[in-house]
Amino acid sequence: MLLHLGLLAVCTWVLPFCMGMLPVRYMKEEHKSFGMVWLSGWMMMFAVFEVLVVPFIVREASFSMAIQCYTVVIGILAVLFLFLGRSTVPACLRKWKEARPDWGQAMIMFLVLTLIILQLIFAFYMQYLDGDDSFFVATSLTSQHTDTMYRFTPYYGANGGLDIRHALSPEPIFMAWLSEVSGIHVTIICHSYISILFLILMYCIYGQVGSQLFPLQRKNRWLFLLFLNIWYLFGNVSIYAAESFAYTRTWQGKAMFPNLMVPLLFLWLLYMAKNEMDVGEWSMLFVIILCTVFTTSTGIFTVPILLLLAAVIMAVVQKRAFLILQTGACLVPSLFFGLLYLFLK
Repeated sequence: MLLHLGLLAVCTWVLPFCMGMLPVRYMKEEHKSFGMVWLSGWMMMFAVFEVLVVPFIVREASFSMAIQCYTVVIGILAVLFLFLGRSTVPACLRKWKEARPDWGQAMIMFLVLTLIILQLIFAFYMQYLDGDDSFFVATSLTSQHTDTMYRFTPYYGANGGLDIRHALSPEPIFMAWLSEVSGIHVTIICHSYISILFLILMYCIYGQVGSQLFPLQRKNRWLFLLFLNIWYLFGNVSIYAAESFAYTRTWQGKAMFPNLMVPLLFLWLLYMAKNEMDVGEWSMLFVIILCTVFTTSTGIFTVPILLLLAAVIMAVVQKRAFLILQTGACLVPSLFFGLLYLFLK
């Protein structure tokens, strides 16, 4: 059991840190932090999975072949990115040492961290079977047991041909990969581990957003996180609210999109609005677009509208017409997968 947990920890903690080293190396100094490394690493893992596994899905190749290929590639990339981005660690350490809180800030930090820990405990002990598990978790299980991807209907097990609607968003296949590598049942991973892990990732994203909103007021960053904690705790006004999805469907692509990808996109919009985009930031925006497709097919069509509209407004206000071209170049994945979806449909 310890071996299985260790393998799962390597896949979800060590690998993201390694994968995030290289892109963060080329970001602006003020954006470098261990949280950004871990966050960027997850996005890199999702993006590589999208690029590598979707061709296997479309060509109706076996699940085992796809995950073996991804395991080898992600392992090589992790070692390579760790070596090439090793200079990122000293920069993150310097920033971490400089962020020494005063007494008042420490009290707010303690309250925020306490609330987050309580949410993680509730997510672990009070998790229940969500209705959409009949598709998401069942798709992961079906892939493992039939050695296919999106071929067999998870509701009743019949071979219904390639499911084009979900084929371009292989998030359930990623969960099945975690299960195959760690040896832990995918239902346990989704309900007892990923539900906790992605909540941490969500607050990590909002922590970066707070740093952008209050670059010189560290106390206000933690007040911002406190407000968000309260918002999420009491945001269950509907079963379809993003806050409800964050706690009850955390491992599902339709929950990852509003609670991870949308805040991440707005974080990058803040970078764009402040003209703080360097090579690393532009590269990661391209990767984030791939990740929106990875989570849900809805991201193929909604994200380009959001980003292009924001880019046009900023280009007019800041008199930077080239910004539209830069943003358009980052949206190539949405265009490609949108055309592929229409072609396959």
